Amino acid sequence: MRVAGAVVVIAVLDGGSGADLARRFSAAGAAGLLIADVRPGVAEDLAAELDRPGCPVVGVSGDVHHPADIAALVDTAVKHLGPIDLFAVAGPDGERIVQLAELPVHLDPLAELLALVGEAIGEVIPAQRRPVADVPLAG
Repeated sequence: MRVAGAVVVIAVLDGGSGADLARRFSAAGAAGLLIADVRPGVAEDLAAELDRPGCPVVGVSGDVHHPADIAALVDTAVKHLGPIDLFAVAGPDGERIVQLAELPVHLDPLAELLALVGEAIGEVIPAQRRPVADVPLAG
């Protein structure tokens, strides 16, 4: 995975942290970062800390569990930083990075990204925090 010159979106889930990941991407020569955190103010503060010439950093509040928030993140990143190369999800059980160059060109990129982000979320959330499907109540 090539980070130098890449535009990276980092989506932080509840219980996760994007700070170390953002610092690693910045140190590796990313061209720009957009950090989104579910906790208001966290991404904005980190962006203010890491923003520098050659690697602008944008911080926003957002929840990638909601497709509309993912679409807004993509729009904001493209508007301020350019086309996205990498989309990272940081959760309580680690991180997952998706390379957008791997998306099939014949599919709707946003729809495919939504599917990949959904898979990534499943990989970085502890099993005990995942929703339980249709468990009947004892009666």
